[in-house]
Amino acid sequence: MLVKIEEIQEPGLKKSEPIKPEVLSSALADSEGFALVSSSPLQASFKKVSGRVFVQGHFSAELKAPCKRCTTDVPVPVNVDFSLRMVPEALAPRADDTVEGAVPRVRRKYSKKEDDGQAAVAASFELDEIDAEPFNGKTIDLDPVVREQVLLALPVSVVCRDDCKGLCSTCGQDLNEQDCGHGKVKEVDVRLAKLKDIKLN
Repeated sequence: MLVKIEEIQEPGLKKSEPIKPEVLSSALADSEGFALVSSSPLQASFKKVSGRVFVQGHFSAELKAPCKRCTTDVPVPVNVDFSLRMVPEALAPRADDTVEGAVPRVRRKYSKKEDDGQAAVAASFELDEIDAEPFNGKTIDLDPVVREQVLLALPVSVVCRDDCKGLCSTCGQDLNEQDCGHGKVKEVDVRLAKLKDIKLN
């Protein structure tokens, strides 16, 4: 979603737009087997306050990923809500504005005092909890935000069910479907084979 700043008038702007499949697919390209099935439109609202733009967005996606135990594809629903403060690059923190040792473009929170008396307008965006992101001052591109947010929403691991038995390490049989019997066979070290014949009184 690309929005021109001139589109955002005094009451604010609300937009709904389908997310390009390639945006999400490119985000998932280096993930642990996650793949896109479908996604909802991106719902976003924009407000201009003192030269900055406050953005709230929501989207959901249906993904799939292999179970880490049995490799069966598992549905992975993802719901994302985000809030951002977009700051023109001319007002964005410079290297000498950041704390010692920090990189120049670190995210930084601004205080309510910088709202120039318009805190009532911006309060719905929960300013204390919104990160600042630079933009070129003319357009806001939410595609990179969508890519980042979907990656942050991915679960650490995926299993088809809590009691998944996984695959047999000997033959690869899915143990949820059938017990191949290999788990019951205990291999005996040849050096200890004679000990199995010893009978204890």
